[in-house]
Amino acid sequence: MALNDTPLNGTPLKGMALRDDRDPFPRRTATPGLLSPWLIEVGRTLPGLLRSYLPGGGIDARSREQVMLAVTEVNGCRYCAWIHGSWREFLGDASPATAEEAVLAFARACAEAGRPLDPSPLREALPAPAVEAVRATVAQIEVSNLVGNTVDGLLARVTRRRPLAPLAAARELATVAVALPVALPLIAAAGAMRGVDRLAPPLPEVTMPPKGEANLLAHLLAEAVPSYLSNAASRLVLLGLPITVAVAVRAGRTTATLRLGRGRVEVANGVASDALLVLEGDVEPLLRLATGSVLRQIGSVRVRPT
Repeated sequence: MALNDTPLNGTPLKGMALRDDRDPFPRRTATPGLLSPWLIEVGRTLPGLLRSYLPGGGIDARSREQVMLAVTEVNGCRYCAWIHGSWREFLGDASPATAEEAVLAFARACAEAGRPLDPSPLREALPAPAVEAVRATVAQIEVSNLVGNTVDGLLARVTRRRPLAPLAAARELATVAVALPVALPLIAAAGAMRGVDRLAPPLPEVTMPPKGEANLLAHLLAEAVPSYLSNAASRLVLLGLPITVAVAVRAGRTTATLRLGRGRVEVANGVASDALLVLEGDVEPLLRLATGSVLRQIGSVRVRPT
């Protein structure tokens, strides 16, 4: 039977042949056979899953959301798409460390296969902790997708858009009942993040010194601002300040000042007299951030009062 469910981007869902020609519901649900391999994978990679949510984990938060949305796009779970789409909007798109295409390809392939695949292709491009984090993330969102689709499958039975099948309906109802206490806080958090994203002001154009006068550090700060302020909460707090706050940065012998507040962002040469603090560190972390590379040296930056 041809699939015609296109919940996310208009592309027909792949790898979702119906188990029963009499059942018009096109998406995979949380049956024991489909859940088992993913629950086993979650158990195997649980340490990596926990570490991935900590600072310095195997993958950064934005990459994790990209992986989850890639899997969700294949499985067509509208609830996960809404929740993790909210996370992506909240975190912002300007990321110094986005998921590599190899990671997204692996995630999509696992979703299409409906089971964990050999992670060897990932090991060629990623260190072991990152591979474990990706595997764990794929398994986690697969379980969530199956449960979310089960909700829609149960609704389809109730509304007579698919056979009632009392035993299957009872199993689906039990699955939904178990998942509901976990799902409700996630939905509430996603709603809150969407609210913050709507309240946050857009990123303004960075005001720079006259053309040709800005030093290298000022240029790097201006390039880094979109990454620092891509998070909706950061924009809401920093750009929404009723006063302008000045923060100076010193890298070697070069200095620059960043001003934030009242919906404006301004970068100037030197250390301003009203700077609240000075951030000191090498220029390399800023350069990595400005060029879109993974920023891992941020811990080397130290703060001292002016």
